[in-house]
Amino acid sequence: MATVWVVDDEPDVRELFNITITMAGHQTEIAKDGKEATEKLASQGPPDLIVLDLMMPRLDGFGVLSHIRSDLANKPVRVLVATAKVLEEKEKDLLTGWPVVGVLNKGEIDIGRMVMNIAEALSHNPENPKKPS
Repeated sequence: MATVWVVDDEPDVRELFNITITMAGHQTEIAKDGKEATEKLASQGPPDLIVLDLMMPRLDGFGVLSHIRSDLANKPVRVLVATAKVLEEKEKDLLTGWPVVGVLNKGEIDIGRMVMNIAEALSHNPENPKKPS
């Protein structure tokens, strides 16, 4: 059983992910925005997987990724981005490479696909390939 954090400001989306991930046999924790997620990372360390929304108040998903890349470069982290945002090329570039292991389009999510995407994300090596020594 893996621990999966759901980081999203929309209660309905959090609930959908929470139910789906729990039904797939994993434990979930919730963060309502990026600021809460970075505080949890600082106090608890990273979970097995973070399902991360991009557009949130206080600190968006890009800010969370920046925090992970700068402050947790020596830690094993996996992030599955879940967004309804139409991504610009510059934003797509920011979602390439560690710790991002996949991107889900919230507008096209179905339960079976979500479970498969989470299983696939958990199979990725969480280590930073450019890990500082």
